[in-house]
Amino acid sequence: MPPEPESELPRNPYRALVLLSLAALSGHRDSPGLLEEAHRLVTGALPRGRRHPRPREYARTRRRVLRRSLHPRRWHPRGRAGLRVTPVDGSGGEVRALEPLEGLDSPARAAYVLMRLEGLDARGTTALLASVGVRDAAGAVDRARALPATPPLPDPTVVRVSGRGSWLHRRGLLTAAGGLVLAVMALGLTTADPDGGTHFATPVSSSPRLAGATAPDAWRESFRLDLTSWHPRGDAVDDGALTRRALTAWSEQEAEERGVAPGEPRILFAGTVADREVVLLHDGPRVARYTRRDAGDGRAATELVEVYAEPGNGVANWPALRLADTDEGTHYLLPPWVTEADSSPLGGAEPEWTPVDQRDGVTGALATGDHCGAGPVLRLRAPEVAHGEPYAAVDLGGWDTAHLGYMPPPPSEIRRLGPHEVLESERGFGLWGDLACAGELPEEPVRTATAWEFAVQELPGGGEGRWVCVRFGGHDGGGLARAVLVTRTSEGTRAAVAGEREGGWACSNLDRQVAAGTWWRDDESRWHYLAAASREVDSLSVSGGAEGEAEDGEGVLAVSGPRSEEPPAAPTSLTALDARDEEMTVLSP
Repeated sequence: MPPEPESELPRNPYRALVLLSLAALSGHRDSPGLLEEAHRLVTGALPRGRRHPRPREYARTRRRVLRRSLHPRRWHPRGRAGLRVTPVDGSGGEVRALEPLEGLDSPARAAYVLMRLEGLDARGTTALLASVGVRDAAGAVDRARALPATPPLPDPTVVRVSGRGSWLHRRGLLTAAGGLVLAVMALGLTTADPDGGTHFATPVSSSPRLAGATAPDAWRESFRLDLTSWHPRGDAVDDGALTRRALTAWSEQEAEERGVAPGEPRILFAGTVADREVVLLHDGPRVARYTRRDAGDGRAATELVEVYAEPGNGVANWPALRLADTDEGTHYLLPPWVTEADSSPLGGAEPEWTPVDQRDGVTGALATGDHCGAGPVLRLRAPEVAHGEPYAAVDLGGWDTAHLGYMPPPPSEIRRLGPHEVLESERGFGLWGDLACAGELPEEPVRTATAWEFAVQELPGGGEGRWVCVRFGGHDGGGLARAVLVTRTSEGTRAAVAGEREGGWACSNLDRQVAAGTWWRDDESRWHYLAAASREVDSLSVSGGAEGEAEDGEGVLAVSGPRSEEPPAAPTSLTALDARDEEMTVLSP
């Protein structure tokens, strides 16, 4: 897919994005937590390591914020963030400030902000809303235009921060702190008290201790190639003051939030990365990353503790761990058995491998998230482990990389050894560039990302459609299955999400029988309902907004529809049966 066009940045990009999110969210539910949720969504959508998107990133970031605000997956309880973010005039002030938008639904509220405050015209607003799944985008724009001019909407970055949650691990608010007007100025171990006072974290009752160091060659003797076989690395491993400070910060945070401190964590890394001190501590099944940066100008240093689930045991495809995000890029920590590393951006038909500079497992700064929030792809090799062949890992925004795989369509046989490594164009590299821009990347940590191409279809009027089921596998065994139609015509290549399902076995070795369908518009503005099913399909049919069935033995169908700007609104029902007359899993919107 083509990259997002460069947009002129608003005077305060963070404020504009929060206001857009707040307006869209306010059409979904009542007041409590709306402002806090808007800030959470925006900070989660910002490019990693920056407070504001660059001009070329703004359109993509705005689209991501808009999608997440119009289609929120779940609401985070107010206490989950540890801190409360409320308007300066008290709880409920955000709804009172948005009263001029009363009567508009969420898409129309978003359209109002896009046109009146962002300066988009009606056509651009309609296209943007449609791209994030709004069915009646033109209607939303009309409803917003019918609203008379209103007083200026409030500044959502002038807020009151309160609560007893630890400041240390609130990366989102710390990232956005430059855009907020906060009453709390020191960011050490203090938090704003609900009553206006200051609360200091209570030290744990017993002095925390570190476990003994793992020997550098321990992984060669271990049957388990997990974090217990990683030896300490970094130029500050022997800096007792730094490692004790990191351990104390994590222990105090855990005691405050969970009532218990970590046991005896092991040091994975301690050293200087770019302009900050970083310590990684492992206390299975968790890993804590401690970061300390000097603020300069005589201000107190900022400290941050983030806790993650440890990666699963991948043996021959172990991930790289994210050490630090900087303006120059991201630094990773490679497994100690990985001796060769190359990187390539996503988005091209062929990979452009470049050797990765590394020292003691720490990579140089690599550009991340440049292709629809994904990338780079790393080609890693551990000659002494398993088959010693290189494997592919991709940065999807988590604290560790995900193993990247590809399964080709019929008539290729199902590969019993698992997906191919995405290291060349014939193994799905170019396809993954299209898939990364189809739908939002999961917010949850991803362990594996596999593209299973289950059908190829000739498009009405010419061109080819590739049906792909993308499975994002989580560390906890869950995941997200997403059906994507990638079309290639004389007008170019497009990728559209046909349906998805959270959890379950779809598109894994436990459930290879899937089907999906979606409306697609050809180059002459005629809509067609396209559908496909995997190789064991016996019958495929659609009813409702489109009526038709596949020919005997065919795993694809196409039903012609009207010429119009919007796809038919009537719901469709897709049914696929296999040779045993059992229903196949249908991935629907």
